[in-house]
Amino acid sequence: MSHLSFQNRLQMFGHRLSKSEQKIAAYIVAHPKEAASAGSQELVKAVGTSNSTLTRFCQKLNYRNYIEFQTLLSSEKTPSRAPDYTLQKISHYYGSVLSSASELANTADLDAFISRVRQANKILIFGLGSSGLTASELNMRLVQMGFTSSAMTDTFLMRVQSSLFSPQDLVIAVSNSGETPEVVGACRIAKSVGAQIGVLTQNSQTELAGMADAILYAGNIRQTGDPLFINSQMPLMFLIDAISYRLLEDDACRENRDRALQILFHRDL
Repeated sequence: MSHLSFQNRLQMFGHRLSKSEQKIAAYIVAHPKEAASAGSQELVKAVGTSNSTLTRFCQKLNYRNYIEFQTLLSSEKTPSRAPDYTLQKISHYYGSVLSSASELANTADLDAFISRVRQANKILIFGLGSSGLTASELNMRLVQMGFTSSAMTDTFLMRVQSSLFSPQDLVIAVSNSGETPEVVGACRIAKSVGAQIGVLTQNSQTELAGMADAILYAGNIRQTGDPLFINSQMPLMFLIDAISYRLLEDDACRENRDRALQILFHRDL
């Protein structure tokens, strides 16, 4: 993940940072232009830390050294100020979040995820709260393409259905945090009976991510810095769109979906 922006490195590797190293991160987030042009001594003085702490900070975020950190940070597009008007501001946030989500997406990971979906006998998709809505959307698309799939947003049914799966079946867990207890518990049951686990999440350092046979990482809307922007499912929808697009490249999936839509259309008439 050497191509990641500074913000995405924080999302993926920020858990590694000590409190002193988190102070460096906070300063860079607040002063990106200054940090990009500052020498190591200047940055250390501005933050109030040491050279050794700065060195460890760079290493933990997967930079080879301070020079690489500064070079890559300098090459990043400086975040532009959000517009004052609501509609333009939301459009600005969409562009920012989707750009970040696209950077986190990995073609090899997407291929591996798609392969698990295609080979599964049955698919069970978990999600709670707003992630439950995302799980239901993914399920609807898979069903229309001809997959044997169902969405579970009831915690009891998650656990029951998980216990009935086999190594030929796939559970897909949708959880931004990766720490939703009910989802983690149901996946733990599925794993114990040999079922495959696919995960859509933001967090790489969770038990859920550790159980995954295939995983796709979503962007984080907190990078906008605006607590009023609450569309936490948008980065997950980006992943679902990518999954859907790749599956629909297959003629059989596309024909199944077209047939399903025709039936729905005629029924509505």
